Amino acid sequence: MVYPETAPEQSPATLAPDLPPARAGGERGRRTGAAAAASVSADGDDPLAIAHPTLAAVVAERLRQLIIDGTLVPGVWLNERDLCERLRVSRTPLREAYRILAADGLVMLLPKRGAQVIAMSERDVADVFDVLAVLEGLTGRLAAEKASDEELAQIARLHRAMLDAYAARDLHAYYEASMGTHLAISAAAHNPTLADTHRRLNLRVQNLRFRSNQDRDEWAHGVEDHQRFVTALLARDGAMVETLMREHALQKKAVAMRAAREREAAAAR
Repeated sequence: MVYPETAPEQSPATLAPDLPPARAGGERGRRTGAAAAASVSADGDDPLAIAHPTLAAVVAERLRQLIIDGTLVPGVWLNERDLCERLRVSRTPLREAYRILAADGLVMLLPKRGAQVIAMSERDVADVFDVLAVLEGLTGRLAAEKASDEELAQIARLHRAMLDAYAARDLHAYYEASMGTHLAISAAAHNPTLADTHRRLNLRVQNLRFRSNQDRDEWAHGVEDHQRFVTALLARDGAMVETLMREHALQKKAVAMRAAREREAAAAR
């Protein structure tokens, strides 16, 4: 979805004309320049690395995007024949993709009935966001402590890309950069268990987070939230980042719960 080009009362340029330079330091603050490049090179040369994803993984990612943007709405049954024709794949990779999405908590597989996009109840939404708020706050604090200077620079670049998309009213590009910022912060925390738990849980509510930005006021509020916690992160203020990222997730919780409540009410009519 791309909104009309109508300038908001407060544009991203005034919200974030410039981000402050990242403060050096942290456990990994010295991994810059040649050392970081050597590390990337070593990872890239791993003989076990898989250069190309499987077809099932590609199909799963395409379906995941359709779930996130609401093309495949919560509760809908996935039509296998129709999807095979439209995606131009056979049933085998499609069914493998269903299993991938089921493991991520996005679809439910039922014998002899197929796959259904999971519709989370209001209570489910509240429970997930309560945990996400804690996890996202923790990733922010650890990233402030452990991120390398290069990682903070990448987070700043993603944030600027998000602001550019907001200025263009390009919701898809905005959401991609926004979630990219969150995932980059999670990775910069250098805690694989935390990153994996955060990723899996966040997958379950990406549709709700995407839809929350369809409300213009909520979208603008989200941009302001990002500006505050990214600024705190670049200053390596771990306590402040943790507080701001937790508050941001809880604000999304309120909007998502309202959407779930409205959906449940509509289904009951």
